[in-house]
Amino acid sequence: MSQYVNKTIRVFGLVLICVLPLPRATGTSAIALRSRYRVVLGVDSRAVYGANRNGSECKLFEIHDIYATVAGLAHYGQTYRATDAIRDGFARPGNFESHVAATAYSLRQRVEKLLTDLQQTNPGAYRSLLLQSSQASDFVQLAMAQTVRGQPMLGIIELRRDSAKDSFMVRTMVCPGDCGPSAGIFYLGYWERIEPYVADAGQPRSIASAAAIDRLIRMEIDAHPAEVGAPINILELNGSGARWLQNGGNCSLPGVGW
Repeated sequence: MSQYVNKTIRVFGLVLICVLPLPRATGTSAIALRSRYRVVLGVDSRAVYGANRNGSECKLFEIHDIYATVAGLAHYGQTYRATDAIRDGFARPGNFESHVAATAYSLRQRVEKLLTDLQQTNPGAYRSLLLQSSQASDFVQLAMAQTVRGQPMLGIIELRRDSAKDSFMVRTMVCPGDCGPSAGIFYLGYWERIEPYVADAGQPRSIASAAAIDRLIRMEIDAHPAEVGAPINILELNGSGARWLQNGGNCSLPGVGW
């Protein structure tokens, strides 16, 4: 299975913060913040179902004590759901890293099946997806968090189409491990306003609070109001479990309180 996972994600240092602005899968703006003692997932709530069909929904998911958010391909029919890939990936015994790798494998299979079905049943939608993709654009980005023996773990998956080879590249990162002991912030979906704001601070910018994460995502709401919107929901996972740091009222996850 590991042959399908190309671990070439690089982490770029910013003073004491490691920053990974993942190539963009649009329609969402999400932040995954990881430190030694906790993982925080923050995400907007705008749902884009098609032309002139916008709504608001919870973009945070709970699957058997795994908490996740996804950017890209959220509303392409019943044959594709990122949550099903997570269920596949965590179905068998193994450690967190092997589960992330298995989820990446399942995600790739599901997206490939989706494209095959679209090519046969809806050629217009298929061509539109291919036109939107490039070497610098992901189809799907997925962030997953789980507490393992009191240690909050973070897994990142990006699925990018290699148009030159007409195939998909899968990249994964697991923290702690791949990103070392330092703190880290990872961007999914739209991040072109967030990244320079953090990177150009000149000194460590405080981004650990719910208010700071809210402010960063609102930068993308201002830039992309048709695709990114409030409320902004922020979940913290630590050694004791999961709790809300901010919930605009549209998220209801089992076992998560204040």
